[in-house]
Amino acid sequence: MGGRVEFFGPVVREPNEPVFHTRGEGRVFGMALFVLILLGRNIDAFRFAMERLPREVYLSGYYPRWLAAVEGDLVRGGYLDPGEVDRRLAGCASPAATRRICRMRVAAASRMISFLLRPHFPCWFAAHALPLLVGTSRPTLRGPRFAAGDRVRVGDRRTTGHTRRPGYVVGKPGVVVAHLGSTTFPDAHAVGRHARPQHLYTVSFQTGDLWGNRSEPAAEIRVDLYEAYLEPA
Repeated sequence: MGGRVEFFGPVVREPNEPVFHTRGEGRVFGMALFVLILLGRNIDAFRFAMERLPREVYLSGYYPRWLAAVEGDLVRGGYLDPGEVDRRLAGCASPAATRRICRMRVAAASRMISFLLRPHFPCWFAAHALPLLVGTSRPTLRGPRFAAGDRVRVGDRRTTGHTRRPGYVVGKPGVVVAHLGSTTFPDAHAVGRHARPQHLYTVSFQTGDLWGNRSEPAAEIRVDLYEAYLEPA
């Protein structure tokens, strides 16, 4: 995440991996979704919060990372005092943060989640309306710069903020497999900055180009990348 390269290692496959390994993971997932809607945050800002976690927290596991980001959002919003959760877990008296969330906002967030989780939306609504209402799909008058089959290279434009460009593909050649439409640009969306919608592509990379002889032979990976990250090869 965030263009980082130093935290990556071999991906260990877990056969028949469950959606959640424990009930706690499911609770963290639900908590994160609820807090994002409650505070009016977007998923890119949430990812950016995780990227800024200390190394030891970032590497503590997938859902511990989520939980730390949720707590950080609540602290920055004034709904928790720094260290309040740890003090309460230790059984220490801890004054509650002064800011409160009104009940109407809590009820509205609950209704929104119930609405989003309905399993029987009409297909046309789920495919076309939901991505515009609650997703990041955004139309643009600009046509896509690339098409399936085009050879591209991932540029090395430096960034100090959020990005969805993995560090391990920077400077590497790939082939466009599909054009996925246009969406909000996460690099700007994460910090509340307006930017014109960006076309999104699925790009195929040969693992040998990424990791040399350390990679699985004759394999490929596919990464979804925004037009701003790509240049003709």
